[in-house]
Amino acid sequence: MNRYDHLLDRAVELLDASKEERIEYVNEDKWIGYPKAKQILERLEDLIAYPKIERMPNLLIVGDSNNGKTQILKRFADRYQITIDEEDYVNRQPVIMISAPAKPDENAFLIRLLEAMVVPYAKNDSLEIKRQKVIRTMRIRETKMLIIDEIQHIIAGSYNAQKGFLNSIKDLSNTLKIPIIGAGIEDAFHAIQVDPQLANRFQVEVLERWKLDSRESRKAFAQLVASIEARLPLEEPSFLYKKPLVQQLHYLSDGLIGEVVLIIKQLASYAIKHDLPCIDDSVFGDLNLIPASKRKELLKRMR
Repeated sequence: MNRYDHLLDRAVELLDASKEERIEYVNEDKWIGYPKAKQILERLEDLIAYPKIERMPNLLIVGDSNNGKTQILKRFADRYQITIDEEDYVNRQPVIMISAPAKPDENAFLIRLLEAMVVPYAKNDSLEIKRQKVIRTMRIRETKMLIIDEIQHIIAGSYNAQKGFLNSIKDLSNTLKIPIIGAGIEDAFHAIQVDPQLANRFQVEVLERWKLDSRESRKAFAQLVASIEARLPLEEPSFLYKKPLVQQLHYLSDGLIGEVVLIIKQLASYAIKHDLPCIDDSVFGDLNLIPASKRKELLKRMR
């Protein structure tokens, strides 16, 4: 049995690196392919291959903040990066991903699309000119999917502004016959209901918080933690996926995957800085970590 069987290859390679290199690696973004994420990626693959029809199906991914929505979408978008056709020297951009503007402003929405495609525009161009630039460019580049993150921002405006913004999205879907993927917190679901016709085209995927209320949920969370731990360049296994540490991680993270990853990064960085072979109870104690929900309460009190 190999002494470092608890680690993936890259983590093993870094065991002899400097503390700074190991900590830098710990803090890098890494893809963790848990079952729900894989399921959503498969749904996205189905949609990008969907034939062009009059009413294209759309998908809305709903979940709490910091629970993995954006990471899944970026993972998918990275599969379909912009390329240049060697025969006609035209850019191909199968997927365009943007964040929704802070308010339901159609002009700001079109500008974000133009900037994502690196298409020049004049600030005083009319909405119609910007819209036609977007449509023409997406056609030329054979865009097959539009992803709009933080789509709940739609509700930060008047009813008419919300309606206009959604009409712009619907117009793109109808004109180009491409699926629209939206993502956001629970408010995102309510946001798209402003336009019942558009809302009917959206199927919904919910990214729930990780739980420990059943055997299956405990196993799933333990597997997630084990996957993260395998990427930590620490000489000895920490067994974060076993009791009581796994329960402590769940409590501190409030069941949010983004918090789980952040906490484990902090724990591993501390262990590396202090020449510890693994993460144990003492590391949790020394860092004196506070759950995300309680951090918010503390901030409110300070205000």
